Amino acid sequence: MKQVPRDNSVKLNADLSINADGIEKIINLFDEYAVEEGIAWNEKHGGKLTVLSMGNADWTEQIRRALAMGATDSLLLSDPAFTNTDTLGAARAVAAAIRKLGDVDLVITGRNSTDDESGAFAPALARHLGWPQITYVGKIQDVDPAAKSITAERNLETVVETVQSPLPAVVSVIKDINSPRYPSLLKIKRVAKIEPPVWSAADLGLSAADLAPAAALSARVPAPARPSGEMITGADAAAKVTALVNKLLENQVI
Repeated sequence: MKQVPRDNSVKLNADLSINADGIEKIINLFDEYAVEEGIAWNEKHGGKLTVLSMGNADWTEQIRRALAMGATDSLLLSDPAFTNTDTLGAARAVAAAIRKLGDVDLVITGRNSTDDESGAFAPALARHLGWPQITYVGKIQDVDPAAKSITAERNLETVVETVQSPLPAVVSVIKDINSPRYPSLLKIKRVAKIEPPVWSAADLGLSAADLAPAAALSARVPAPARPSGEMITGADAAAKVTALVNKLLENQVI
């Protein structure tokens, strides 16, 4: 479950980097759908549903929200070493945490995060774990713990695929999959003092080299300014149409 900035709270520094001061963090939209889907299947089959997130201690409140929704357990990965890692490094850290947790049958993530929009986390996580992945899932038809299999529908641009995979697996979901529930006030109060376990990079056996970004930013420059538009004027509608057609002909548009 990733924390992302609320859109209207983001400000830029003079060098076009993001100013972290005063940014309001919220649960990534697609991860809310992932949490809801995990809760629904856990309610059906029983077991344990762990909400796993990476961030600072101030992220605890949103983890509690997921617990109030119905998650049974939580885990926060927090370490200064995680601060500048990229998607691949984050996937490596989460994979290490999943292996340390042990006995995990299914990982559900959002399709992408609303800040970087890469959509690369779930595939990278599956690669690090060595598990099959099902992406763009709009419906999970069945999870069979006895047969160790999952059947899901992938919503692609022009077709819906039905895919079956062995478990354990990584699944990334889209917003069509469900409608996340709102936790009741009673449940919110019940989890208000819960502190999630916190694991550091050292707890996961990861070094600074393991978390170093695969690519480095070499430059950041503003995009070229758009040229101003031109207003077409005329005495009446016919004159304006004539002027517009002449302008299009002049610029070889028509």
